Amino acid sequence: MKIPSYLILLRIPFSFFLLPVFLFALSYAETIDIEKAIHIFIILHLLIYPASNGFNSFQDQDTSSIGGLQNPPQADHWLLKISMAFNIIAIAYSYWIHPILSLLVGAYIIVSIAYSWKAIRLKKFPVLSFLSVIIFQGFVTYALTYLFCQETNYQENLAQTNFLLPAFISSLMVAGAYPMTQIYQHEADKNSGDLTLSRVLGIQGTFGFSALMNLLVIIIMAYFLINTKQSHLFYLFLVFIFPPFSFFTWWFNKVRRSDAYANFRYTMMLNKISSISLVLYYLAIIYLKNISELPF
Repeated sequence: MKIPSYLILLRIPFSFFLLPVFLFALSYAETIDIEKAIHIFIILHLLIYPASNGFNSFQDQDTSSIGGLQNPPQADHWLLKISMAFNIIAIAYSYWIHPILSLLVGAYIIVSIAYSWKAIRLKKFPVLSFLSVIIFQGFVTYALTYLFCQETNYQENLAQTNFLLPAFISSLMVAGAYPMTQIYQHEADKNSGDLTLSRVLGIQGTFGFSALMNLLVIIIMAYFLINTKQSHLFYLFLVFIFPPFSFFTWWFNKVRRSDAYANFRYTMMLNKISSISLVLYYLAIIYLKNISELPF
């Protein structure tokens, strides 16, 4: 049985690459309400992210590789209808949980639509598109997860030490990863009139920028965890980021010899290695803090 193109273009499995921010917030939450966490997961990973993927694919009508799909099928009007239905369900679902949550979800959806909608098309503006992605996929996603996944109410959670700085770190993590996802699309973006940050930086410049953002992540993560007496979690962080760091360095050395290596295959490999490493790191923290009897 052939899978309809609209189901493929929702790219639900691709949401795995965005899972680290959700787990980051969950792992540093002082308490976890499992039921609330499941609700947030469904809203983000089964509704908002697929809707964003679908709307973006409908607007772009991609004929070349996109995130998670090397040969995307043709997008039709069913994709647009289902994407917008997912957005409406996400807002209604989040309002049922809390009105403030629905405002955050609504803001995310509006910016996501503006990112690729031809009437606005933030993708044409390198700085605006970059900021919109890192703020909403990073800070806002961490914030809405952290504030509404706990047993306490969101006003109390705002004052917790694990909220503001980690939310900022989340944006820096996205800042290090996002331009790398554009590195193989320069020609397609040029043809569609989109001036992405990666196109502005160039291929090797994108690697340098990503390295700088990730260095800032390490420095600020060290500051945060050491100053909150969680230094053991920082050393654990260094262990888990070693695989993506090693692959990134190896790949960059290949790209320095030939731009041809800045392709879809290696981009997806970096995404997978980075996402799996961070997911395992955050799951380890959740285990240590909430399941293990070790005195952490």
